[in-house]
Amino acid sequence: MEYIKEIPAIKWKNGNYVKVLEQTVNDENIFLYIDDLEHRKFSTYPKDLKDFTIGYALAEGLIKSFEDVESIQIKDKNIFLKTKYNHNLKKNSSTPHDNSEGQEHTYESIMSDSAGGWRSELNNIEPVSSDLKVKASDIIKNIQELKENAKIWQKTGGVHVAQLIYKDNVILREDVSRHVAVDKVIGAAARKGYDLTNSYICYSGRIPADMLIKFVRVKIPIVISNAAPAGSGYMIADKANITMVGFVRDNRFNLYTAPERVLLNE
Repeated sequence: MEYIKEIPAIKWKNGNYVKVLEQTVNDENIFLYIDDLEHRKFSTYPKDLKDFTIGYALAEGLIKSFEDVESIQIKDKNIFLKTKYNHNLKKNSSTPHDNSEGQEHTYESIMSDSAGGWRSELNNIEPVSSDLKVKASDIIKNIQELKENAKIWQKTGGVHVAQLIYKDNVILREDVSRHVAVDKVIGAAARKGYDLTNSYICYSGRIPADMLIKFVRVKIPIVISNAAPAGSGYMIADKANITMVGFVRDNRFNLYTAPERVLLNE
């Protein structure tokens, strides 16, 4: 099922107007329950929800790998994720660490909240290590293919698009939220067993700190966008040794950090 509907509109151009029906995304609120933590609410294009759930848990540091998942159940607008870490409200950060209690864990990690809590945690960021390289020409090609293959975006213009490339494999997902679209491709790649340290992501939308922190957690070394980086995103990318490419338009782009991973003459 495609969550697309038609809505009436008046299309105006050069002083002339006509009544039309326009296609739009029928986004919905979903609720994610992870172990015994409080539920989390997301506005989303409600497809590929298993991919989203896995990607979100990985990118928030709630699991280390797909193997940490015990079960996922989707009931109407509710998603229930059970992990081997048994998260509960007594645990107040995100990255699981083993201890002598077996399935009970404590947390310590950089924060990804939009209020800026990540700034005080910059010293906790470990640089991402990867020998992955990408050709400059492939950066241009990947963004073009992102647009060409974004079927929901082509119909509505109402979603963001994310694409993960691993070797010759490409995963593309769309969502009303750029964060959720990225979570979806991370989750899909994890479910397929792809090596995220040798993968890279292209997506539509700005590149702020809370997005970069997702890549730090799952150790994706290269991020490419057709939009601008935020200053906060630059700080995280620089600290984490993530290659950040923005403003990919036509036959140009800006390369901001870790330039050694881009083959500029190819």
